[in-house]
Amino acid sequence: MHTATINEQTFKQFISGYDSYMHYLHDDLYYDYISGMYETHLLGLYEDEVLIGVSMLSATSVLKKYRLFTSHTGPLIKDFNNERLEFFLHEIDEYVQKKGALQLIHSPYHIYQMHDKDGKKIEDEKNNPDIIKIYENLGYNHHGFTKQLVTEELLRYQGILDITPSEKELMKNMDSTTRYNTKQAEIMPVRLRYLDEDEYDAFIEIYKETEERIGFDPVPSQKIKNLMKTLKDKMFLVMTYVNVDEYLDQLADERDVLLKEKEDILEKEKQGRATKGQKKKLEQIEQQLDSKYSRIEKVEGYKAEFGTDLELSAAMYYYNNHEMVYLFSGSYPELSFFKGTNYATWEMIKKAKELGLKRFNFFGLTGDFTEDAKDYGVYRFKKGYNIEIEELPGTFDKVFNKLIFNIARKLKKI
Repeated sequence: MHTATINEQTFKQFISGYDSYMHYLHDDLYYDYISGMYETHLLGLYEDEVLIGVSMLSATSVLKKYRLFTSHTGPLIKDFNNERLEFFLHEIDEYVQKKGALQLIHSPYHIYQMHDKDGKKIEDEKNNPDIIKIYENLGYNHHGFTKQLVTEELLRYQGILDITPSEKELMKNMDSTTRYNTKQAEIMPVRLRYLDEDEYDAFIEIYKETEERIGFDPVPSQKIKNLMKTLKDKMFLVMTYVNVDEYLDQLADERDVLLKEKEDILEKEKQGRATKGQKKKLEQIEQQLDSKYSRIEKVEGYKAEFGTDLELSAAMYYYNNHEMVYLFSGSYPELSFFKGTNYATWEMIKKAKELGLKRFNFFGLTGDFTEDAKDYGVYRFKKGYNIEIEELPGTFDKVFNKLIFNIARKLKKI
C-alpha cells in the first residue's frame, strides 16, 4: 500500500461509488462547501495502483506557519480493516507534519460496539474494540466514552434500522405504540410535502422551537441553513400537515356509515329479524360511535384553537450510497394527536427503500438509555422502530508540537 495526493475529480469519483460508512461531513458536496472556506487537502490510499481509500483534510492557519487539521469523519476505506486504517493514519500523520500541523483531529465513522435496541452490548461481527488502540498506539488522545446530548464533537451512538425487509415486515417489527401511531397517521388525511429553498426558514422555525423545548444545545440557524444549501442535492426537507376540515368531513362520513348500520339493525330488531350476531354488532357500533363523536369533538377543538390548515412537523434527511440519515426534526407537541412525525418517518423509510438503500439512520443518541436521560423521549421514539444501536469510537486528537500548541492556546489562537 502507498498514499499520494489526489485531485478533486479523483476524490469525487471515489465518493460517487463508495457504499460503506460515510458521514455527510465527508461527502463531495460538503467538500465543495469546505474547500470554499478553508485550505483543503485530499489524500488517496492505493493498493498496487487501485484507489482503495481517501481522506479529506481541512486546515486553519495558526501563527502564520502552523495549521490545525481535521479529517472530519475520515478516512474512508473500501473493504475496511484495521490494517488498512492503521497504515493510512500513519501516512496522514506524516503528511500533515510536513504541512506544519500543530494538531490533527479524527472522529472516525466506524463501529466500535453494537448494542440492541435497549442499549445492551451484543456480540456482533461488526464490533471493533481494537480501533481505539490503533489511534492510541499512534499517539492520539482519546476524548473518552462521552455521552453528551450535543457537543462540538459527534455523538457516539446512532440508531440504525435495516430496511431490507418488506414494508409489511418493517411495520410488524415496530413496537405496538409506534405501529398504532403510524397506522393512525395513514388513516387520517395527514400529508407530506417537500420544502423548497425559499422555505428553509419555515423548517428552522419549527426546529428551533423543538430544540429549546427539549433542551438541545442550540445549533445556530445560519449553520443549519448553510448545511441545507450545501447538501440540497442529496437532501429531503419535508413538512407534514393536515387540513382539519378534510378530516372532519372524513369523520362525518365514517359516522354516517355507522349510524346507517345501526339504523338497519334496529329496524330488524324491531321486526324481530335481528340475529344474535347483529345484536352483538350493535354494541360494537355504539362503542365506535362514541369514539367517533369524541374524535370529532376533539378535532373541532383543534380547529377552534389553531385554525384549519395545520403544520405538524418538519424534518431534514440526507442520503448517500450507504444510508438515509434523519438529521434534524421538529414538531409541535400540542398537535401530536395527528402523528405528523410518525407519518413523515414512515414515508421517508419508504423513500429510502425506493432509492435502493439498505439502512435508515435515526442518527444521534447520547448513549444514556435510562428514563432519566435528557434525550429519553427521542430515544424512545427511535427505539419504537426496532433499531439496533451503533456505538462509534468517538473523537481523537494528536498534538505534533506541544510547545507551540500551548503558546497558541495561551494567545487564544486555538
